[in-house]
Amino acid sequence: MEEKVLPEYWRSTIEDLEDTLKLVKKGTVKQVGVSAGKRPIYKIEYGKSNIKLGRANLSSALGARDIKCFADKTGEDYVPTLFLCGSVHGGEFEGTMALLNLIKLMETGTDYAGVEHPELLSLMEKIHLVLIPIANPDGRSRVPYRSVVGMSFEEFRYYDQGTWKNGELCGWTGCKTIHPIKDECEFLGAYFNDDGVNMVHEDFFGKVSNESTALLDVCRYDAPDLTIQLHGGTNALSGIVPTEYSSEQNVEKCNTLANAVKAVCEAEGIPCAAYKVGVMNTAFGITGAMYHVSGAPAVTFESNQGLDYGKVICTYDQIYRSHILLFEESAKFVLATKVK
Repeated sequence: MEEKVLPEYWRSTIEDLEDTLKLVKKGTVKQVGVSAGKRPIYKIEYGKSNIKLGRANLSSALGARDIKCFADKTGEDYVPTLFLCGSVHGGEFEGTMALLNLIKLMETGTDYAGVEHPELLSLMEKIHLVLIPIANPDGRSRVPYRSVVGMSFEEFRYYDQGTWKNGELCGWTGCKTIHPIKDECEFLGAYFNDDGVNMVHEDFFGKVSNESTALLDVCRYDAPDLTIQLHGGTNALSGIVPTEYSSEQNVEKCNTLANAVKAVCEAEGIPCAAYKVGVMNTAFGITGAMYHVSGAPAVTFESNQGLDYGKVICTYDQIYRSHILLFEESAKFVLATKVK
């Protein structure tokens, strides 16, 4: 696919991230990890957390029947934390695009198209914001495009999940039948780091990749009130998928956020869904791991990617706008959250 002329705001590459980091003066930049392929993983922060971390991990605190032993969020002046991460799967970088524009907005008052988003900016300035725009730089480096809008389904599958040694597409869910997958591929898809690890389905009770460790450490030490992984869901409806393997109370909170995002998107004519999952009816993945180290909602936002197939094909503007609305509703969510 030839790269089309893109909107000015559509920036999603590793080089775009590096250019955006040069703008950061109001926030802070920290390298929090290095990928399997020796690429840096960056964390950007705005605002300041005043959380009081306890001396117990979450599990021990819950065993003590007092979550404040893990993190005390009960103070009247408590500043909530929102954690957003993009490109966990390297071929799904719509969220990365939105995060780079969010950084530009926080630093200059406008996004990369020169547009102000006053409500979003006002909300973000009230919270502690933690961003990892590209969680899987190895995978992102394998896709030579800034956007997959208009790409065929087959070409996207090639770049995102790769091919077996016989040249056939690994596809979804076939790419999950072997883990790590590296030694079985002719072309290693962007799902994976350079070791062939899919961060979503690691052995979280064994050795975990540097990339996943960076994400889990944010959940462990920043104790965010909400964590959102920004994924691309081919041409499915955009929407939030709640945490798997969590409490019923947590699922209820996730569904509340999902319904709010669906409502604001649909009000602007953007197709959106509120995906529901049970408490224990799917694989234990990285969102579940994030929940179990932070004790707070951790969800996946699956963005429509505007591919050239199916009944739902979102435009560049719809994809970007859905993320802005997601960010606004997420900030409202954490501001309304109060641990009793």
